[in-house]
Parts: sequence; C-alpha cells; structure tokens
Amino acid sequence: MAKRQMPTLKRTLEIHAPPTEVWRVLTNPELIREWAAAYQDGISIRTSWRQGEPVTWKAPDGTTQAQGAIAAIEPGRLLKIDYDADARAAFPDTFEIVAKEDRTWLNVSADQLDEDDLKAAEEALLEIKSLAEESAQIRGAR
Repeated sequence: MAKRQMPTLKRTLEIHAPPTEVWRVLTNPELIREWAAAYQDGISIRTSWRQGEPVTWKAPDGTTQAQGAIAAIEPGRLLKIDYDADARAAFPDTFEIVAKEDRTWLNVSADQLDEDDLKAAEEALLEIKSLAEESAQIRGAR
C-alpha cells in the first residue's frame, strides 16, 4: 500500500504593513497566541528565537502540542522552524518576509499538514495579515 502524501501549504500574502510589523506578529508571544488560536485556543509558544534553540508549543493545560528547533532566523526576513515528528520525518515551517517598493510579502510554506491543520494554517495566515496591518495603522497614527 502506498504511503499517503500529506498536504503542503505554500502561500504568498501581500501585507500592507512594514516588514518590522510582520516580524513582530510572527515572533511576539502575545500576538502569536492570537493567530495560533486558529489551531487551538490558548496555545502558546516557548523559544529563545535563536538558531538551534528549541521551540515548544504548549496547550493551556501544559501539554506539548508540537516541538522542534529554530533552523534559521534572520530578524525581519526569515524564520524557519524544523519540527520533530513521531513516526514521520521532520518537517519545516518557513516564513520569509520580502519588502518590495512600499509593500511587504510574506512567503509561507509548511509541510506534513493534515486537512484540519491545513484549514487552521489558512485561518492563521489571514490573522497574521490582519494583525500586522492593524498594528501598522495604530503605530502609524502616533
């Protein structure tokens, strides 16, 4: 029997916010909690945001939901997390921020998603875009 291929997410979002705001949404624990709620309410991330350091997603009850390590990090430009998998090979999530003219593009790829995670990832990306744009408006209004 052939092994079933898990869906891969590859998206590019145009975000009307500076790259610094997009980066902040991707790495600020409070903002992460907002967009990661698409996966599970109350989920949080624990990491030092340094290459090679562990990444752990925790449910509100303290159980570990996913874990891995920072595979690559370039503040304001690139975040790649390699996750451990129980019975599968490790799989990455990659966020690349590209500034072009007066726009910011977020290129995202994630592997080994089941259908529920794929749907949650799509919702999370829309929330990332919304949070970055709202934050840019608020900070720009000062």
